[in-house]
Amino acid sequence: MLDSISDTIKKYSMLLPGEKVLVALSGGADSVSLLIALKELGYEVFAVHVNHHLRGEESDRDEAFCTDLCERLGVELFIEHVDVRSYCEESGKSVEEAARVLRYEALGKNANGCKIATAHNLDDCFETTLFNLVRGCGIGGLTGIPPVRDNIIRPLISTSRAEILSFLQSRNETYVTDSTNLEDDCSRNIIRLNVIPELERINPSLLKTYKSSLENFESAENYIGKEAEKLLEASEIAFPEDCDEFILANALGKILRENGVEPSKQKIDELTELVKTGGKVNLKKGVYAVCKDRKLRITGDSEPVPEQIELPQSHTGSYTWGTHVLEFTEISQFDISTYNNRSLKWLMDKDRLTGSLVVRAYQGSEKIKLRGNGFTSTVKKLLASTPAEKRKLVPVISDCMGAVFVAGFGVSERVSCTDKTIVALKIEIREKFDKRDV
Repeated sequence: MLDSISDTIKKYSMLLPGEKVLVALSGGADSVSLLIALKELGYEVFAVHVNHHLRGEESDRDEAFCTDLCERLGVELFIEHVDVRSYCEESGKSVEEAARVLRYEALGKNANGCKIATAHNLDDCFETTLFNLVRGCGIGGLTGIPPVRDNIIRPLISTSRAEILSFLQSRNETYVTDSTNLEDDCSRNIIRLNVIPELERINPSLLKTYKSSLENFESAENYIGKEAEKLLEASEIAFPEDCDEFILANALGKILRENGVEPSKQKIDELTELVKTGGKVNLKKGVYAVCKDRKLRITGDSEPVPEQIELPQSHTGSYTWGTHVLEFTEISQFDISTYNNRSLKWLMDKDRLTGSLVVRAYQGSEKIKLRGNGFTSTVKKLLASTPAEKRKLVPVISDCMGAVFVAGFGVSERVSCTDKTIVALKIEIREKFDKRDV
């Protein structure tokens, strides 16, 4: 199994040799095997256990198990407690979705720039593919669970549950079992407990066959995705007359997601027709898709986008951009040891800046690697949770080489402060009309 995990890590460029990585540790067989395997493969591991407080004594049992396991293995462990039921009441989300949101928030809080390894395996991936097929999906749905998503990696994604259990048995390791996984009271459990066993009666090599097919699905999805991305490079998207239907649908699905709209066949068909005939459709409240001459724009009932402003050579001072006031303060004789990670997200090394600074809205599909994130993202993707009509009102600071700061997210790794920084530039942002402006 170690060889399989190592091959998966290399295939999807998940980790560098010996890299530090956070393991999401539930105490179940999958996450226990992931922790041990990564440790044996020479990676510097630490773990986070999230207690959701949904299963009473069983939840506390899982926490105690993870604590004992990490003490025995010499692995640093962080425990996070979340109140799922209260969050459900506040957000209106289901228990499953609320638990997922809070779990990933807790993991992200402790990652400190490291990759987060979750224990999704080949069986989980197959279950997801079946679930997507039942609901209706495109090629992307057939690929199941992505091996890598931003800073989330899944080294067990090509490893079956049978291999995992065999690995733990060979190491004489124990694990805990979530009793809710044994109840066929939800769609995923019905698939796992009832559907897959029947499919294995038809084909005993079911997972081996699926694994082979999955490579074909991924290749097709990767090709279509890359071609779709080429169409999405500009803020005004132009679709050529001979654009392939699959590529067009993939691109339109990405556009819908970026604007907070869950893609569906109906929505994609609606946008496809819009691209062909032109016109305007409502995506959701206050957000519209407008197309003329096969050029698609996403617009909203929003304020006009402020013009960019260029800072003087010193960079320091107070500047107004739209409804925001940005203050730049110079810190001489900078000492990084006096700042925590949260504070460093608002500080830039002046000597690492290139050329003049400007404050503006994001442009097209420009990218930024935020300090501590360990991965590169488009600014547009960072702002995905911001209403579409408000995204161009979020201040972005750039130098001659591109974006170096996004309000609400922090500075780029490229210009962040280090122990070699001599002069830092501190950024503070506030709404224009607060009490200090009266």
